[in-house]
Amino acid sequence: MSTAEPISTLNELFLTSVERHPRPNAFLSKRDGAYKPISSEEALGTVAALALALEKLGIAAGDRVAILSDNRLEWSLTDYATLGLGAITVPIYPTLLEDDLEYILRDCGAKGIVLSTADQLRKICNINTQLPDLRFMLAMDTVNAPSSAGVSQWWDVIRGVPRNEAVARFRDSALRAKPGDVATILYTSGTTGNPKGVILTHSNIASNIEAAVQLFPQELQGTEMSFLPLSHIFQRMLDFACFSRGVCIAYAESFDALPQNLLEVRPNLMAVVPRVLERVHERVESMIVHGPASKQKIFRWAVGVGEKTVPYRLEGRKLPLGLDLKRRLADRLVFSKIRERMGGRMEIMMSGSAPLSPEIARFFWAVGLRVYEGYGLTETSPVIAVNLPNRTRLGTVGPVIPGVEVRLGEDYSNEEGTVGREILVRGPNVSPGYYKLDDENRESFVDGWFHTGDLGILDGSGFLSITGRKKYLFKTSGGKYVPPEKLENLFQTQPYVAQVLVIGDKRKFVSALIVPNFQLLETYAREHEIPCGSREQMVQDPRLRAFMEHQVERLMASLPPHERVRQIALLLNEFTIASGELSPTQKVRRKVVEERYREVIEEIYQRREEHATA
Repeated sequence: MSTAEPISTLNELFLTSVERHPRPNAFLSKRDGAYKPISSEEALGTVAALALALEKLGIAAGDRVAILSDNRLEWSLTDYATLGLGAITVPIYPTLLEDDLEYILRDCGAKGIVLSTADQLRKICNINTQLPDLRFMLAMDTVNAPSSAGVSQWWDVIRGVPRNEAVARFRDSALRAKPGDVATILYTSGTTGNPKGVILTHSNIASNIEAAVQLFPQELQGTEMSFLPLSHIFQRMLDFACFSRGVCIAYAESFDALPQNLLEVRPNLMAVVPRVLERVHERVESMIVHGPASKQKIFRWAVGVGEKTVPYRLEGRKLPLGLDLKRRLADRLVFSKIRERMGGRMEIMMSGSAPLSPEIARFFWAVGLRVYEGYGLTETSPVIAVNLPNRTRLGTVGPVIPGVEVRLGEDYSNEEGTVGREILVRGPNVSPGYYKLDDENRESFVDGWFHTGDLGILDGSGFLSITGRKKYLFKTSGGKYVPPEKLENLFQTQPYVAQVLVIGDKRKFVSALIVPNFQLLETYAREHEIPCGSREQMVQDPRLRAFMEHQVERLMASLPPHERVRQIALLLNEFTIASGELSPTQKVRRKVVEERYREVIEEIYQRREEHATA
């Protein structure tokens, strides 16, 4: 393995990194209440021993091994072991229900599954008789299962394996992999219909890693907090990139435990989705709103100063002396305390998976936390474009990465201007296709170009902006195109709104289903002496309804008339994965929500009609 040659397979990446970056803390894993390090040498030995165990269980090159688990050390080591055998990793979101699990495992023909907890084991045992290809289950946690169930303990199967012999055998097997070999099949979360298995080769992912390392040469260092699901290619690719650079990878225990984990690990970087940043922003705003007037005044002054520094920081320019002095004072009084809640050493956050509000991004840049928004899909391994150090433009997803081509297809326009054109992508990161789905492949992969289904605009400087999703774009009865995601993104900065779905296809006007942030709404109600004994009372109270309508009107003020939300309905319950209203990646399943609240939607438009004729 020459150090001058770029990495062409994930197996080369793993072995080369262990060789180039021997370190006592390749990984950090929370055990017995504390984070404990795992050295690169220990990781290699464990991966090699597990590969040998999987081979004895009947796994050979080309076989599929599924992983059903939250982020943890065993997830990554299983991935490397599977890849080292020439087998194919099939990540599965741990939030999926049994029907989806059965579909995925049957569709890919998984021979084995590695799972985390007793709850996950219970799901698989309930559907095991419907999975004729499944030969074994490996449980990361200690679980009780009948011997007839074919369940083994993850740690038991590697105990006692001679590491030197296993490592030599693993190296030999791993280096047989070719760049074009299939590395993984990832099933898209599916906001409509069954999930689709996206095939990604070693070279697909390796090309994206190579680009990330080149684009962020100084930023990939220190410790990374692995937080987003590894079943999502965004987090997995970033973990691969970090490991290749000798970055220590720490695993968050859960979303709820993340604030505490950040204080324990004090990472330098992490991948996030906009909802994480929204939650942090909401918590900060909530603390300030409920604090004394003097602190509110200092906070607002500091944020104002911070926002003046943002244009300089985005371009890497030096601050004028007067602004720099104010920034230092603002940092000491306010910003350092916010950063301390993120661990105190956070340098950058990579945001993806959904559009990020420019206002939210500006807030984090103002307080000294760099957020680089990017864009990609599972089918593109995933990054297509990303904002860069000293080349960031808020509200865009940055320039297209080296080696990848983007062109814009069909145009969707109103008299007011272009809503967007479909984004087409070509490059080494693009998937060879969907697993066993010929019709979908013919539709999505045309003449070497992948049709993303996303709408976007490229400006004169090469920055790409995402304006919506082609299949969600709707026309009002007046013939105006409206991208609902554009409107929904505006609500990211509205603290009284927890979730929102914009609707209006073939309707006279745009409306929205809103799940309020009941905690903040209750605080507002008490401050204004409005009774709020239950959620039902709150959503029915005309004063609170008027207050929420006013918040929406303020958000819509800058939009053209046909895009403005004219009517709202307040919902009692949040959209959840368990209810089927959210996908495993926290995207709203529009058809499910619209069907579930069909009567509410009809009442919105009937109410408007009655008001108009009164």
